[in-house]
This record gives sequence, C-alpha cells and structure tokens, in this order.
Amino acid sequence: MISNKCNYALRALLELAKREGAGPATIVDIAAAQEIPSRFLEAILRQLKQAGLTESVRGKKGGYVLARPAREVPVGEVIRLIEGPLFDTAGTNGVDQRSAKPDVFRDLWQEAAAALDAVYDAVTLADLAEKERVLALQYVPDYSI
Repeated sequence: MISNKCNYALRALLELAKREGAGPATIVDIAAAQEIPSRFLEAILRQLKQAGLTESVRGKKGGYVLARPAREVPVGEVIRLIEGPLFDTAGTNGVDQRSAKPDVFRDLWQEAAAALDAVYDAVTLADLAEKERVLALQYVPDYSI
C-alpha cells in the first residue's frame, strides 16, 4: 500500500513534470494544483531535493523544478525513496525463521518483488504527465442538475 506521503510526493513531481521547461513552481502552486496540504508538501519537497529529484530556485520567481528530465525519473525510484522496498525480502535468507526449515516461499517473494519493481520502473513522470493530459482532454464536466 502506498502512503499519503508517497502519493503526495508523486503528485508534486507530476506537477513539476507537467510544468517542465516553464520555470519553477512554488509550493503554493504545486499544493493548489495537486490538492496537497502545504505543510506536508514543504517537508516532502525537502526530502526530494536531498535525494536529487528536485532543485530549488531562489528569488522572486523561485520555486522547484525537476533535477532531471521527467522521462528519466521512474515512478519506482520515487516510491522506493519514500516507502523503502515495496516488497521486503530482506528477511528471506532461504530459511524459515520460526522453524529453521528451508523457506519454500523465498523464491516466490523475490519474484513478486521483482515484478512489482518492474511495473513501477516501467512508468516515468513524463508518462504520467502525458496520461493526465490525455485524460483531461477526455473529461467533460456534467453541470446538469
């Protein structure tokens, strides 16, 4: 399960990907566009900056930008940064810890972890930005009562 913090981090990066090449986005702009509480967003952007995913620009027209092109940032990288391993197989050394017998599930857990990583790593921020653009074109608000 993805935490709210991770969801907010992905949404903030999505917003920066959508604005790629248009200059920095302020915390207020990102928070409003993606409906993220500003107080959480500040801490998240600080963590993303420390990890090298974003850069901050100082000054009157300052804010945040992606540190790398959106097409080079896989979703899995962001999820692992915020959440850690999605499917932790660290304790599966081939032995069932409760009985000291060989662990028959070890390979299954490792295959599942690899499959999950492959799914998330196959999608970049640029892919998500394009998908959102296409979905927005298809969306027609219904104002009927």
